[in-house]
Amino acid sequence: MALAERTDPRLAAVDRVLHRTPSVAVGAFRCPRSHPLFADSGPIENDVFVFPRTRVSIAHAGGRRFTADATVVTLYNRGQLYARGVIDDPGDHCDYFAVDRELALEVARARNPDVADRPFRLDHAPSPAGLYLRQRALFERLARGGALGDLEVDEAVVGLLEDVLAAAGAGHDRAARDEGDEEDLVRRARLVLGARLGHGLSLAAVAREVGVSRGRLCRVFRRRTGTTLHAYREQVRLRVALEALATPRGDLTELALDLGYSSHSHFSANFRRAFGLAPSDARGRLSAGGARTARPRTRSRARS
Repeated sequence: MALAERTDPRLAAVDRVLHRTPSVAVGAFRCPRSHPLFADSGPIENDVFVFPRTRVSIAHAGGRRFTADATVVTLYNRGQLYARGVIDDPGDHCDYFAVDRELALEVARARNPDVADRPFRLDHAPSPAGLYLRQRALFERLARGGALGDLEVDEAVVGLLEDVLAAAGAGHDRAARDEGDEEDLVRRARLVLGARLGHGLSLAAVAREVGVSRGRLCRVFRRRTGTTLHAYREQVRLRVALEALATPRGDLTELALDLGYSSHSHFSANFRRAFGLAPSDARGRLSAGGARTARPRTRSRARS
């Protein structure tokens, strides 16, 4: 079974396919809020996992609205209807990986034999730092015209899908324990944290804007996301930094200060802890010809 072809001619202005094989496709979706497809781009034509670059709100048909940002992977089963809402001014900028239905189900069933006719059980999943870096490295190689063969791209996308499904499995376990309005509470907290990346922010200030007590905010956010408020904000800041590092120019100290770090060394230490390499090395990996798409080999932890 091959990938479905795009049928909506309006996609030509906002959707650029970087590489396509019979099994997978990698593309860039850059849809301004003014475009007719921004509010509703469905039904989606293939099974797709997506890495957001800007923040938007997404609601799958029959599901609750959630915030799609750089800390999550958004998931769409073929034929999925969904609606999109504005958060950031640029609109929806994201990178996507489509997989044909037969292959997607095979990978999903290898992890969970109970999967029936749809590979994704959730509408979004966590995006660990290593996974985020790997997909950006692959995307940048293709975007810059890197000479990758079909086999290499197919294998890299399957590897990403395996790790996305692993993250989605953990997310499913947490979602099963949700009650009441917890999901909406987390969504509002994400919006507050993501809007103030370069500024000091206290727990009291976040709780006040979300409209809950400090204790409940900490407790629910940690239970729902599997991480703390501070750690989530740090993930977002470092992904913004990775976005900036995809261009070969720019002062690293200035970037660090703009993101709210006290110094270049503070930024570099946190970046290395998250991604396993220094910011300058990440810039080299994301530049033309410098990326590696395979999973990193297990090795001893780098000395600080």
